[in-house]
This record gives sequence, C-alpha cells and structure tokens, in this order.
Amino acid sequence: MKAIRLLLFTIFLFSALNLFSSPYDMIPAGDPVLEDLLYLSLESGNTIVSFTPPFAPHEIERYLDTIDFLDLSPSAQEAYNRITRRLNPQALLNLSADNYLFLLNINTTLEGRVRFNSDIPWYQRYTNDQSSHIPALVSIPFRFYFADSAQLHFEPIIAVNQLFYNDGEYFGSNVPLYDIKNADQNMPMRAYVAFGSYFWNFQLGRDRLSFGSGHMANLALSDNPQFYDFARLSFFSDIFKYSVFVSQMPMDIRGIYDTTGINENALVHTTQRYFYMHRFDFLFLKKLSFTITEGVMVGDSALELRYLNPMMVFHSLYSWNNYPQWEGSSDYPDDGTGDMNGSLLSLELNYSIIKSLSVYGQFVMNQFATSYKIDRWGTQPNGLGYLAGARYSGSFNGWGSTFFFEFIYTDPYLYLNPSPFASLINMRYLSGGISSLQYTYLGYPRDTIAITTGARFFNRDKLFLYGEFTWLSQGEHDINWDWENTKEAYYESTPTGTAENNFILSFNVRYLLNSYLTFKCGLSGVYSVNNAHKPGSNIFGGQATASVSFCF
Repeated sequence: MKAIRLLLFTIFLFSALNLFSSPYDMIPAGDPVLEDLLYLSLESGNTIVSFTPPFAPHEIERYLDTIDFLDLSPSAQEAYNRITRRLNPQALLNLSADNYLFLLNINTTLEGRVRFNSDIPWYQRYTNDQSSHIPALVSIPFRFYFADSAQLHFEPIIAVNQLFYNDGEYFGSNVPLYDIKNADQNMPMRAYVAFGSYFWNFQLGRDRLSFGSGHMANLALSDNPQFYDFARLSFFSDIFKYSVFVSQMPMDIRGIYDTTGINENALVHTTQRYFYMHRFDFLFLKKLSFTITEGVMVGDSALELRYLNPMMVFHSLYSWNNYPQWEGSSDYPDDGTGDMNGSLLSLELNYSIIKSLSVYGQFVMNQFATSYKIDRWGTQPNGLGYLAGARYSGSFNGWGSTFFFEFIYTDPYLYLNPSPFASLINMRYLSGGISSLQYTYLGYPRDTIAITTGARFFNRDKLFLYGEFTWLSQGEHDINWDWENTKEAYYESTPTGTAENNFILSFNVRYLLNSYLTFKCGLSGVYSVNNAHKPGSNIFGGQATASVSFCF
C-alpha cells in the first residue's frame, strides 16, 4: 500500500513540475498595464515594493496576492483583471507541447501628425509621451516560453528613423518613405532571454527600462532611450528587492561636442563604456517604500568584475584614479584632462497615505561640490535633481480615474561629469554614420523646471481618456557636453540664460474597438515664451496626432 501511495505521489509531483501554469512573459516599461498597476496600488492602499519594469510575472503575482479583490471598487477590479490577463498573453499563432510554448503576433500601427506652427518643435518631448518612442509601422514579436520559468523574445520591426520623423515642416508619419535611410536600421528594439522563479529573475539582452514611478520621467534611470542593452539580476520578496544592473553604452562624442580643436590623442569614440548600478528597495507596513540606488559610469574600460560585486560601495573604490585621464582639447579648463568615470546616487520614496492617495519623491546627484572638493579640485558645478509628486484615484458610475501632480527640478550640470564619456548620457545609431546619432539623458533633461498636472479616466476595457497641463521652463543648456570647472558654472542656477517657457495643454483618447483594433488620437496646444531662447519671441502652436493599431 505504501508503495502505491509513493508511486501516486511521484506521478503527481512529476505532473506538477511539468505543469505550464502561465508563460514567463516580461512586462517592459511603457506597457499600458503599468498604468493599471499604479491605479491598483492607489485603490488598494498597498504600495509596490519596487516599481522597476521590466517586471517578471512572479513579481506582479506576489503583489496581487497582497490585495483583497472583493474589497476593490468595480473599476479597480477591472484593472486587476486586465493585469491578470496580461500575465497570460494570447496570439494568433499558438504552438505548445509539454513545457514549451511559442506565440507569434503581427502588430501594425499607422500614425500621422500635423502641427500648426513650424517654429515650435514637434513637442511630444514636453510631455510624458516621449518622442523617442515612435510606434513601429510593423513589429513581429517571436516569443518562446519554457514552462513558467524562461522566455526568449525576438521582435523584428519596420520603423521610421526619428530624424526623418521630425523632419517634416507641418506633417509627419511613422512610415519610412523615399529612402532606406529614412528607416530606423538599429533593430530589433526588444530581444532578450529571461528566466527566474518566485523570488528571483535574470534578464539579458535589449529592452526598455524605467526605475521609479515618476509620471514625466524618472531621475536615475528612465526610458528616454528606446532601449538599453543590459544584464540585470534581481531578488525579491514581499518587503525587499535587490537588483544589480550593467548596461553597455557605446559613445561617439562628435554629436555632443565640437571636436575640431580636440587633442589628436584624445578619445573620440568607444564601445568599452559601461554603466553599473545596484538598487535596494524596502517596503514598510505595505504603505511606505524606500529605495537607495548607486551607479557608476565607466567611460572606457572592459567589463569589470569588481563592479558586479553585489554588496560593493562603488564610491569607496576611488576608481576615478584607475583610468587614464581624457585629454580633452585646448579650450578645456585647467590642464585639459578629465576623469573617465562618474558616479550617481539616488533616493526614492513612495508613501500611500490612505486609500486613493499617495505621494512620492526622488532625489538624484552625480556632483556635489563640498568645501573639500572646492579646496582640492576647484569650484565644480553641482549636479542635483529633485522630483515630487502626488496621485489620487477615484471611481464613479463605472469609470475609474487618477489625478496627478508632479514637480521636477534639475541643475544645469546634472548628468555631466569631467569628461563626456563619464557623463550620464546614452547614445545609439538610427542608421549608418555619425550624422544619424541619437543622444538622451539617462534621466530627465537638465537645466529644467517642470510642473505638470492632469487626469486619466477609463471605462471598462474600451475607452481611456487623458488630459494634462504642463509648464516647462528650459534653460539654455541642451544635450551637449559643456561641463566647466569654474566659479561661474558653480553659481549658475536653473533655468540658465534666456529661458524658454512653454505652457502645454494636451488631450488624448484611446479606444479599443476589440482585442485586435485600437484607435488613438491626441490634440495639444502650446504657448511658447522666448521660443528657441529668443527674448520676446512669444508664439502659439498646436499639434494633432492620430493612429490606428491592429494586432493579430
């Protein structure tokens, strides 16, 4: 009898181990379901341990287990159900056998836009709808799943070169017309392997990233770039998460620095540039999360094991002394050299005060001019940034809603360090040659003060409405390398020079006709004061965008 029981138990255990419960599908930054996740955290009053997509499915399942579904409002229950459906993706082509599952989708999006004043730039960049994330005309994600613990993802695309997309005087579309150079040739944007279990996750490859719950952006690591090439290992529980992250970030400085007078021995481009980061997230009483993040950009060195030490304090390595100095150019301050690595520190706070109301904040720094530094190395400019925000949710007559307010301040020299290779800037190619390079900050644009407020409404799974008003004051420092080690730079305050002030009002609608077809449209108006930093140039402008997406 015991032998029969043992046999039955063994068969049951073997079956359980081979049970394909749900695909191990990573959810990236920018996925619409993340809005539902934030809404659910408001409606339940339970703060998420760490809002750092891409999310492994086990992380979201752990969070959902902390929520009482019956205690949620009807709109929050709908959001909960959308999240659970997202954890079980569907596709037109679906092949499975034992522990193996293959899904294939074909996604198409046709987008067009028009602006009413060509003196005002195409201004998605003024809002949280980043212009760097133009929808692909065609994307074909190949997804391979192995049980509920591993995923291979490969997503070829046809997409427009962003320089061509922004080239039209009054009209634009995401269709790469006329020439192959008008297509974005750096594809795919998503391709990776990921695996893990109920308490850990590892991902290697290319994907979108964003660390933090900021609405307009995040200060330490945001999804301004269309992708990062990275490896990340995370361990997580209900109250703690630890992540170690490394990203390779090649750099060619000819697009952000005038190299005509550069020393002939100075470095101009390299692929041996790595950004290392580790992050500690803590959750207290399901209400308060606190995060410490430390990172270091190493400008020209092979991958180093010491930065992969999971408990190392990067700053204590004193590693700026370990690399040859960048030789700069004849007009570089002092001796014409600069450190080839730079550090980053950020602190984050998320607090659910009561159900439906939460506040959050972020602080980031890469330079802080203490008296010791000033006496030893001169008057270095500070590189500090601050973000503060609040969210409130509500539910009425079948509608769910979220209201938000957010403030961002960034110093004139935030993200810059004594060499362009040590600065916290990402670069990628859009097509061949140096004439088609795209540069983005890892966080929010420097030399900026921004305030935005708005609301999001949704009715079941069909209709989503967005509206927001933003005031953005931008100083004259743009995304170029102009770091100075001078007293004048130290005393510069945001916004510098003749500030361009933009007042933007925007409305967006997303309508899901069915599981295959989605319509989006948006209308924005802007009043620009000192447009293009020209005193007295005060003008009105506007922009309309419409798209249709088909997925099968």
